[in-house]
Amino acid sequence: MATRKPDETAPDGEIVNDPTAQVDVVSAGADAPAVADAPPPPAVAPPPPPAVPEPVPSTVVEPAVVEPAVVEPAVVEPAVVEAEPVAAESAVPPLPPVEPLYTDATPPQQVVYVHAPVPPRLGGNRGAGTLIAVLAAIVYGVVLAGATWILQYASSGRTDAAFLGTWDFYIPVAVFAIAFVLLVLIVNRAGWGAHVFGSLLVGAAVFFGTIGLDLLVNWLGWQVRGDFVAFLTSGFHILAAILAREVAVWFGAIIAARGRRVTERNAILRAEFDAKLAEFHAGNY
Repeated sequence: MATRKPDETAPDGEIVNDPTAQVDVVSAGADAPAVADAPPPPAVAPPPPPAVPEPVPSTVVEPAVVEPAVVEPAVVEPAVVEAEPVAAESAVPPLPPVEPLYTDATPPQQVVYVHAPVPPRLGGNRGAGTLIAVLAAIVYGVVLAGATWILQYASSGRTDAAFLGTWDFYIPVAVFAIAFVLLVLIVNRAGWGAHVFGSLLVGAAVFFGTIGLDLLVNWLGWQVRGDFVAFLTSGFHILAAILAREVAVWFGAIIAARGRRVTERNAILRAEFDAKLAEFHAGNY
């Protein structure tokens, strides 16, 4: 006879087969009562289907008008932030150490600028010679006045100083001053020989210049046509030319003497400059 296991129902409705609860029908023999069959297990109901949510009717939501709120500006006091000390280590990489340009083994070279000697300023004789020429013109006027007075006395036996107020007396003095100043400017530091020759030119300038100016002044001032031949033989004009030449010679000697001293001083200065220049080129400085 077949053996079956008794069915057990768990509390939750499940059927549990217990292996130990077996009924040995064979060992009981034929006298054992027949074991009734166990009732069939209750049918397990299937789980209910999931509930389907009902559709929600759509509603139109109108936008709500929200009035802007007025927010008063808040006054915020500036916060005082103390500056933190800068860290010793900066983001900039440190510069490499600078090596000294000079060491004890190689001392620094000193550059010495040596200026070349300046040429001396040589003196001239034009300024002082011009002053001496003006002084000579004054002396010439005095000498001419005295010679004119003597000439009047020798020719007529009487003297008159009225000639001092006429153009005839001052014209030769002015011509002498101009001619002598021009001579000094030209010869400068020249010797007395140049003044001796120049005095002849000064006398000729006084003679012909005085005659020409006398003729011009008589024509322009008094509309008097003078006689050129009469002026050439005039004793006053001849005397004025001779005195002009003599005064120019003797004052020319003074100017030439000063010019000689200036020339000697210039020669000394020039020699000193040449010596310094030679030493400069030789590298003694």
